[in-house]
This record gives sequence, C-alpha cells and structure tokens, in this order.
Amino acid sequence: MSNDYNNPCFSVTPLDGLLSERIIRILAKNGIASVEAIQQAYPVGLLRMHGIGMLRFRKIEMAFFPGQSFEPDFAVPPIRFAHGSSLNGKLPLVTVRALARAGIKTPEQLREAYPDKLLKIRTIGTGTLQEIERVFFAGKVLGK
Repeated sequence: MSNDYNNPCFSVTPLDGLLSERIIRILAKNGIASVEAIQQAYPVGLLRMHGIGMLRFRKIEMAFFPGQSFEPDFAVPPIRFAHGSSLNGKLPLVTVRALARAGIKTPEQLREAYPDKLLKIRTIGTGTLQEIERVFFAGKVLGK
C-alpha cells in the first residue's frame, strides 16, 4: 500500500506559524504534522485526540476553517474545579488547586497570603502572581 506522502503530486503544508507551539506539539503526538492532515481529521478526528479539547479545537477551526463552527453531538464535559474553593473560575484550575493544597480557598485567605506566602507555594511564581494581581488586585501593582 503506497503512502500519499510519497506521491510527488501530494503537497504537504507544514503547521509552523499557523498555530501555537503547544497545539502543534499535541497534534504531532497524535500523528498530525500538516495542514492537509488537519483537513482530513476535521472535525471528529481532532476532537477524539488526546489533548485537544473544545478550546484548542476552536483555535484550530479559526485558523483553518474560518466561518465554520462544528457542534459535536456529545456533551462537553463540565468544567473541572478544586473542591471547596471559592476561587474556582476566577483563576486557572492548576493555580486554584495549588492554592487549595496550601489551604488557600477564599479571596480573603488569598489576600492574607499575598505576596510572600504565595511565592513559597510550589508552582506559583511571578507569572502566576501577576495573574492573581490582575484578577484580585485590579489597578494595583502590589507584588513589586
């Protein structure tokens, strides 16, 4: 059985610069390395790939299928959250979970821990601290 990629008439357009590096890596792990492969996998094949959720799927769709918006028949899984934290939905899940592991589950606890205790939490660095400032301390630059 011959591979279409060996056919000189078959063009292969690389993905470089068309999507974020993260999405390109995820696609590559799933065997997608060209625009043509994305077109063949769209829509259901992309949605079945590990690492491609609706957000990344929409980014691929905007880049390669402008004006199209595929709606899957299956229900999109609910948004995951950190149990017992009132910070859910306000910050990225990984940040909310890191804060919850450190016992910080409310905005009040977050303000009390800011900034010194927060920076001692593993996985929370200056970038995460800036995101926390943007969400909870809008208009104030406190971590400097």
